[in-house]
Amino acid sequence: MKKTSLFLVILMMLMTVFTGCSDKKAPKHHKKEYTFSKQDSADVMNLVNQFVNRLDSNDIRGAVEMLNILKGDSIIPLEPIQQRRQAMALNMVKGVKYEVQYLTFRTDKDNEVKMEITLFDKEVDDPRPNKTAFYFRPVRFEGQWFLTTKDNITDRTNGNTFDDDEEEEEDDKTDEE
Repeated sequence: MKKTSLFLVILMMLMTVFTGCSDKKAPKHHKKEYTFSKQDSADVMNLVNQFVNRLDSNDIRGAVEMLNILKGDSIIPLEPIQQRRQAMALNMVKGVKYEVQYLTFRTDKDNEVKMEITLFDKEVDDPRPNKTAFYFRPVRFEGQWFLTTKDNITDRTNGNTFDDDEEEEEDDKTDEE
């Protein structure tokens, strides 16, 4: 009887230990909740519209001066070489029409605006492509929105890979208004 009760006590202790171990969960990765409002949409669209207005009035320099880069945890204006590169690109894609295709919010640092640029009016039977796209990466920094370009070269050289936000992509919030 003593052997049976000793065996049961040891079995109970082992079950408690193993059950306790299996109940332990790996620490949860705490996702930062990102909330975006209609005001955020309005603020970003206001910046995009200012940018487009400058392009429409042939103020390439003014449009380029609106662009920034995210460098680590700071927002800084484009450096002179980046300004020249952007100005050259914008000069090459001067359009007759600029239209925002979509605005997507993910995180404070990783959002996207796709602007379609109609380069020239064309006839129905004209096979030449006449559209291209320009992407912005709006960034909310200290409560204020800034336009940055979606530029893989700039992102890589400044260490902005946005890989940290992969889990949050499931919770993408798109403003469809």
